[in-house]
Amino acid sequence: MELAHTRTGTGEPVLLLHGITHRRQGWDLVAPLLAREREVWALDMPDHGESPHLPGDYAGDIAPLADAVEAFCRTQGLERPHVVGNSMGGLVALELAARGTVRSATALSPAGFWSRAERGYAKAVLGGAHALLAVIPSRRLERMLAVPVLRTAIVGLLLAHPSRVDPVQITGDLQGLSHPGTSFATMLAHLDTWVPPRRASVPTTVGWGARDLLLPRWQSRRLRRALPDAAVYVLPGCGHVPMGDDPALVADLILAATRPRPAAA
Repeated sequence: MELAHTRTGTGEPVLLLHGITHRRQGWDLVAPLLAREREVWALDMPDHGESPHLPGDYAGDIAPLADAVEAFCRTQGLERPHVVGNSMGGLVALELAARGTVRSATALSPAGFWSRAERGYAKAVLGGAHALLAVIPSRRLERMLAVPVLRTAIVGLLLAHPSRVDPVQITGDLQGLSHPGTSFATMLAHLDTWVPPRRASVPTTVGWGARDLLLPRWQSRRLRRALPDAAVYVLPGCGHVPMGDDPALVADLILAATRPRPAAA
């Protein structure tokens, strides 16, 4: 599967993976900050953005997404790159780390560390947002997002600081939620298969938004139990999609997590 992507910068390769219904442009504020020191590959995940659909027999789990990223790396000649992901992409990044096919993994508010009730809440939020946005034409949505109070009402569960992101950018980012790929309903119906991966032998870093209202940061306690070797940080002032709230902070975290580490004695 040839995944749509954007490549910038030079240095050690870093893959950027977005969340469910998002797109690679969600990293646009962070990628230039990383490209000063890294070769940055922002990907559209399968059935998202401009990437191809998933097979018709897709069962809603994470494994085929990780498989597609691994296949992309082989096609591009990327041997064990660093990988960074947000939400769904964060869980995929952790899965790749568990497989040992990446050099390091950084996950931002990763999915899969929820209780049954929290999983139901996330499903209801995403399903409800889709139902609402599906009936709003994109031009009207852009005009609504230009009004600060409406912008907060529409994306306040995802961004702690909606005013920091251009309304045009948010409109584009929300197109995947208003008109998602064919896998969206299948994913929502099978969120119970999104579970913590096994412990990884590669360096793993987690950043959790202090003001994440979709996957609250207390879920990081379960992550610490499941992945005790991971370095976990709270991202102050950030919501579920911290790339929009504080690009510089996110870039700093990624650069620190992907710096070469001294060889073991």
